[in-house]
Amino acid sequence: MSFSPRIIMLLLVCCYALWGGGMIAMKYAFESFAVLHVVFARVGFAALFYLALLPKWRHLPYQKGDWKYLLLLVMFEPCLFFLCETFSMKFTTASQGGVIAACFPLCTAVAAWIFLKEKLTGRTIVAIILAVIGVAGSSYFAEGDAKASNPLLGNLLMFGAVLSSSGYAVCVHFISRRYSFLSISAIQAIGGSLAFFPALLSAPMPESVTMPALAGLLYMGVGVGILAYLMLNCSPEYLAAGIVSLFSNLIPVFTLIFAYVLLGERLNVPQVDCVGLALFGVAISSTGKKD
Repeated sequence: MSFSPRIIMLLLVCCYALWGGGMIAMKYAFESFAVLHVVFARVGFAALFYLALLPKWRHLPYQKGDWKYLLLLVMFEPCLFFLCETFSMKFTTASQGGVIAACFPLCTAVAAWIFLKEKLTGRTIVAIILAVIGVAGSSYFAEGDAKASNPLLGNLLMFGAVLSSSGYAVCVHFISRRYSFLSISAIQAIGGSLAFFPALLSAPMPESVTMPALAGLLYMGVGVGILAYLMLNCSPEYLAAGIVSLFSNLIPVFTLIFAYVLLGERLNVPQVDCVGLALFGVAISSTGKKD
């Protein structure tokens, strides 16, 4: 089955809408579930899904030395990425987390420059500086409350998630030439489930489960863990990587909208200015002619 570029672009919009909503879903899930419950749900549902599709991906084109990239792939994402992103939502707001997540293309560009020797353009360097100042400023002016007990720590964890995702992107560069998006997704989900399962056994069982919390858990497991990753991982077959990365700029847009409507989150005036600066940095890295 093949799709037109327009269909793939629509799927990417849906993908990042799901991803942006995921930060709100985690807030609801934390009403009843521990962080490790949420983390495992993100890979557990997906692992069952890909095990059901085992005949379609079990013949892996493995070559000597691939284990290093596959191990790093699982370590960066889902392991480090999910841990950092999920824990961050315990300490910061969904709004700020979404803005920091938008820095993924910039961090990936730096990682590609360091490890893949890809050119880092002047436009990207300026964008990185603006984004870093904006994210640091929004964290500095953040005010702790019941929804964000330690915004600075939460934002640092979210930035750790962005760095982990950038490491994942470098690993994918080496193995996606031979491995299908289905097999890569399956390796991520099953590998992450095996890594997190022992820790899950030590997590306390919830005393009571609310419907919003259960809905949030299912949203993370099915909506993000399966649907969003499927839509994201199939897009490189139809669109250039640069175009695909542009759509990640939708994460803060959807997150800010959902957080405002569903959680009632507000940014103070200095934060709004800093968030605007960060988003401007992300935007200029995605527009115009490359150097």
